Amino acid sequence: MTNGNWKVWNKNEEYGQLLYRRAIGEEAEMESAKALCEILKPFYKSGMTVLDVGCGAGHYLRSLRMRLDPKVNYTGVDATEKYVALARQAFPEARFIVGDIFALPFRDREFDIVMCNNVLYHLPPPPGKPLSELTRVAKKHAVIRTVFGERNYIIRELPYEGEIIHADGEIPSFNFFNMYTEDYYRKVLSQAAPDWKIEIIPDTFWKDFDVRQEIDNPTATHIVDGKQVSGNLILDFRFIVLERK
Repeated sequence: MTNGNWKVWNKNEEYGQLLYRRAIGEEAEMESAKALCEILKPFYKSGMTVLDVGCGAGHYLRSLRMRLDPKVNYTGVDATEKYVALARQAFPEARFIVGDIFALPFRDREFDIVMCNNVLYHLPPPPGKPLSELTRVAKKHAVIRTVFGERNYIIRELPYEGEIIHADGEIPSFNFFNMYTEDYYRKVLSQAAPDWKIEIIPDTFWKDFDVRQEIDNPTATHIVDGKQVSGNLILDFRFIVLERK
């Protein structure tokens, strides 16, 4: 896990192109991006600085400009160089940099709002260090969208056909899909961000959608009986909304 064999995004050209098409408006706006803007509206004010950690191709910036503020003061950071290159292509006037969520290249309290969407559950456990970094660079607000579980699960998905599980149980490359309980997140946050007030909001803002129509992947997120599903996994997405006390 520490050798980087969980960092599979550079191999997935198709997913990067999907994010790019969303960023330039060729694909439908993400429901999670619409929901994020609703979460931000109560405390966002014009001129605030916003950091998007795990920005991908900048697709959330498009939603922020449409729904929150056309002149939003935005910075995007992502560990995947190919995604940052696509983001710069989509938004050449915006600021995008390569950086690691485990050691964000920013000063303490540099941004008014820090947001991190659909990233935390893809990171190796435990989540304490990323949460500590997100709140370290946030001045007042942090918003994190991630998957919750009824129990704590560490899931390693083999994203490519032909990957072999070694005799010792190790996998050459895999994708984390971890789920933690609300109690666990609150305990971790009490240690990683003790000076922050915590609110957890279920992401029920979305309407019916099916990402399988946009990308050739049978496990892409879609709706079944009102629940978000990916393959065999039922996804309980929630927003962790943090405010510095």
